[in-house]
Amino acid sequence: MDLDTAVVRAPAAHRAVAAATNIVVGYFVARLVLRLTPLSPEVTYGGCLALATLLAFRAWQSRIELTSAAAKVHNLLASTTVRRADLHRVREDGRIEWHAGAARPARLSAEALRCPWWAFGHVTHDYALNRERVRRWHRVAR
Repeated sequence: MDLDTAVVRAPAAHRAVAAATNIVVGYFVARLVLRLTPLSPEVTYGGCLALATLLAFRAWQSRIELTSAAAKVHNLLASTTVRRADLHRVREDGRIEWHAGAARPARLSAEALRCPWWAFGHVTHDYALNRERVRRWHRVAR
């Protein structure tokens, strides 16, 4: 990684819980698929748990990479690159707004900036610091 790249992540405990939850949900999805289809248990559990493991890895690796030119947001399901010049603002609810050539701003929820509902507000200070870090990165560009 470049020396001028900063990485913003959610607290490790929250990323670990999100990753473990994906494995548990994958197991229960496999059980549901077994009830609804005539697939063999080996194929069903193997497929569902492989997909759940991939999603767990993505949940653990969720982050925002702040480079000199753009912010690369890596969430559970997708990764998006937002150019620094297009960034409009970082909202308090953890969404990033940017203008991608359209009149209305596009919005992207970033897992590293928003405290999950299941944390019941625990360590909201860490997420506020993450939002301020991205805002500071954006202000320096102006």
